[in-house]
Amino acid sequence: MAWDLGANTGTFSRIVAEHAEYVVAMDADHLAVDRLYRSAKRDGLTNLLPMVIDLTDPSPNLGWRGLERKSLLERGRPDLTLCLALLHHLVIGGNIPLPELVAWLAGLGGDLIVEFVTREDARVRQLLRNKTDQYSDYDVGVFEDCLGRHFDVARRFPLASGSRILYHARARRAPHDA
Repeated sequence: MAWDLGANTGTFSRIVAEHAEYVVAMDADHLAVDRLYRSAKRDGLTNLLPMVIDLTDPSPNLGWRGLERKSLLERGRPDLTLCLALLHHLVIGGNIPLPELVAWLAGLGGDLIVEFVTREDARVRQLLRNKTDQYSDYDVGVFEDCLGRHFDVARRFPLASGSRILYHARARRAPHDA
């Protein structure tokens, strides 16, 4: 199973769906998720589930006694998580500390494809424009340190923009899982 966090209209979800048994594509933008749902249905993609999820406030257990619908993490964990062009939105837009976000991603238990968008990127500058910059932890060095504490980094790939870096990080397995 793969999770595409911040999937938008599912460009990468569709690519992963060609190689995975099941892909859960999550985004907070209900219009983007609706477009993905309609296109997946039209194209007969039965192994792709688009979901509207606010990752800064994921769904808890719901229903009578919290037993009818499980929380996001209790529904199953991914073998692979895509996290493309998302970290800056969660850290700067959602006020989630970067070390906590990386620890949460590690807690999912699977491998990770993650894009770090540096402070030099226009999108990050736009997010910071009308905010007091309290995000000293939003730094590529801090990110790589956090990533290295929880994952083995298999590949670091700077993108052509010069302000974005793609990482493939392998989940560290407990000794009994190896």
